Amino acid sequence: MTAKTALLELFREEREWRRFFRSCCESSTLRLTAQTLRFREELNVRGHPYLAEEVEDALLGLARELLPESAAAEWDAEWAHALCKDVLSRLAVAYDALCTEEKEALDLSAQHEWDEQMATASLGNDPAAFRAALEGWERAGLEAMNRAREKGALRETQEPPA
Repeated sequence: MTAKTALLELFREEREWRRFFRSCCESSTLRLTAQTLRFREELNVRGHPYLAEEVEDALLGLARELLPESAAAEWDAEWAHALCKDVLSRLAVAYDALCTEEKEALDLSAQHEWDEQMATASLGNDPAAFRAALEGWERAGLEAMNRAREKGALRETQEPPA
């Protein structure tokens, strides 16, 4: 069962959860996403364990589907910015660990396809697709840094000692 299906079941069975969801959606995306752990805990109690990201994506998707005129159904640039900020901080740590030669050899062109997917997801108001594209963008950046490190290590083993 998907997180979306489990949430729909919860809303169908429990009027209070349905009201709470509506209240969060009418308030803002921030209010809805801030309650992700509360929804997640309830699903877990009911025997449906999910990652917080799965529940958050399902909540945002359901806001768009069930309450399209609500505040939470709109694209939230601040939510996307917070996700991007977290990813950029992790990439910055990895980048700082590279030596000068590795930084010069770094090729981040593999991230471009993910840039396009993030833009498409944001224009389509699809938070789950945006998160998936952002994860791909991060993975492509980390893989590029690993390749740069490997090239640097290979160069060191091939250079004759001075």
